[in-house]
Amino acid sequence: MPFRKLDLLILIPALGVVFFSFFLIYSHNGSRPLINIKTGNSEWVFPADSDEIITVPGPLGNTIVQIRENTASIVSSPCMNQTCVAAGVIKKHGQWSACLPNHVMLYISEGKNEDDIDAAVW
Repeated sequence: MPFRKLDLLILIPALGVVFFSFFLIYSHNGSRPLINIKTGNSEWVFPADSDEIITVPGPLGNTIVQIRENTASIVSSPCMNQTCVAAGVIKKHGQWSACLPNHVMLYISEGKNEDDIDAAVW
């Protein structure tokens, strides 16, 4: 079945919308990566280029998160199987790691600019 003119009039704008959506989703627009750590009712946000070791309390004990050279990882946790430690580092927007038994979630998001991190969050 060959393409007709009406088919092309629908197909070309549809492909344009798909490519435009792809561009919006995957373009970084000068944003900077942020490391987010969530547990229960607390959340911490750090710039990815910081050099930090954070002790995060959880129901089983303390989970240790390390931020270094634009990467983050769980380096120690009181959970039994240590899957979160074995997961290694995360370094790209959208990646995550978690210690589910200790209710600790670690993920990378994109901040818009330098003003996204203020003294209350830092």
